Amino acid sequence: NCCTIDWFDRWPPEALQSVSMQFFEPLELGEERETILPGLCDMASVVHGSVKEMEAKFYAELKRRFYVTPKSFLELISLYLGTLDEKREEVDVGIRRLSVGIKKLTETNAMVQGMQEELNALQPELKTKTKETEEMLVQVNKDRAIADEKKASVAIEEASVKKTAAEVQKIAD
Repeated sequence: NCCTIDWFDRWPPEALQSVSMQFFEPLELGEERETILPGLCDMASVVHGSVKEMEAKFYAELKRRFYVTPKSFLELISLYLGTLDEKREEVDVGIRRLSVGIKKLTETNAMVQGMQEELNALQPELKTKTKETEEMLVQVNKDRAIADEKKASVAIEEASVKKTAAEVQKIAD
């Protein structure tokens, strides 16, 4: 026997509103609770009603039945509440991450400020050291020039000594 009996009756919109209100009542909705709560209840009943309408369209197009029951409405609410909890947890994790990030940025800014003050305090000393280094560089260049002159004269003298040593060596041989 391939006969089925459709035992599923529609809930009236008032019943859907009442049931959804009982499930959504304990939610923490903040300051806008008076406007959000009725909106949530309306949303749940509208979604349930639109799925019920699509059930008839689905049967008309594909000749296949599926049933939207009061249990489907309860599952819709349960799914919404579960998703809401997940999203709230994600937001809380994001808030914690941002709080830690802000704390680290504040600490880093304080460290940079301290380093900037230290750098400003050392600026006169840095200028003094730079001037001393430039003077020392000029002196080193002068000393290098003198050393190059002495090196050239030593090279000339060395060449003459080698020449003399070579002549002495010839005579000695």
